[in-house]
Amino acid sequence: MKAFFDFGNEFEDGSQTYLSGANSMMQPIDYDGDGIPDAIATPVDIDGDGIPDGVATYEDVNGDGMFDSIMATVDTNGDGITDFTSVYMDQNFDGVMDYSAAAMELDINGDGIVDGVILAEDADGDSVFETTQIMDAEEWAWYSGYQDPMLEPSEEGFSAGYEQFDPDSTNMDQVVGDPAGDAQCWDYQEENGPCAIYAQVMAYEAMTGQDIDPDEMIEVATEQGWYQDGTAITDMDKILNYLGAETEFGVNGDMEDLHECLENGGRIVVAVDGNEIWEGNQDVYAPNNPNHAVTVIGIDYSGEEPMVILNDSGTMDGHAIMVPESQFMDAWEDSGYSYVEAYA
Repeated sequence: MKAFFDFGNEFEDGSQTYLSGANSMMQPIDYDGDGIPDAIATPVDIDGDGIPDGVATYEDVNGDGMFDSIMATVDTNGDGITDFTSVYMDQNFDGVMDYSAAAMELDINGDGIVDGVILAEDADGDSVFETTQIMDAEEWAWYSGYQDPMLEPSEEGFSAGYEQFDPDSTNMDQVVGDPAGDAQCWDYQEENGPCAIYAQVMAYEAMTGQDIDPDEMIEVATEQGWYQDGTAITDMDKILNYLGAETEFGVNGDMEDLHECLENGGRIVVAVDGNEIWEGNQDVYAPNNPNHAVTVIGIDYSGEEPMVILNDSGTMDGHAIMVPESQFMDAWEDSGYSYVEAYA
């Protein structure tokens, strides 16, 4: 029989303080209806004013009678709607939290309706958020596994409202690269960290037509020391070389470098500030931080401003997204315009 929870099971990050002295208001939760509590919910008072402003749920995922997952949902502005969620998890059940995340709801267009979420994740339990993502309602519902009724899906279906490349809506004589074909090589990474590996795999698949398993490449990169919850900028060519591509690493790149590479049949992996790609040049969480990698698969010169066309594994439906040149350059600048040219 599953034991009831041991409140002495404290984690190194002090997560148990979420109880805020509210043990007397604990509410057992029986998810599976077997008559044995699987979790406990208790009010939390984040701002210390004596009034509960959220709920913490302590869950025993593996049934050993010890807490290994804690989620706190908080109404930060007192409007009765949850707008901040934090999660702590002990993924290997050793009594030490090794994953945490924080999600904050956004009103991107200022209409008073929440239509996006900022998600920050600490995947290795060192209390430092390594990655951040900005998602629209559809992306967040898919990622989190539930649809928050307070979130209104964006009409565009992408967090920053970008369009995806459509060869029927442009003058193909003014497009360099093969963005329509390369869009078929896009894949969603589903976890934080391996964006540079996915970018290299997408570039290689686009050049060769071969189908490469990104998970296998993550294993290779980990064994070789090229990947450890992320990839150094100077290592974002290693998988391409492993697969047999010829590469050239550069810094201080510009649009001409991208154009020439695409014109010559190559693909480019670039290091960028993902926040500026997804949401524009805003001071959100980690401004001016090259925290993401994408594949440049084309440039469309048909409009008033050139559009850089990317395969971005870090967001849903990130295939062949069109980013204005000025915004792309802002995001690319944060890595010193670092790039890898690749040729089959």
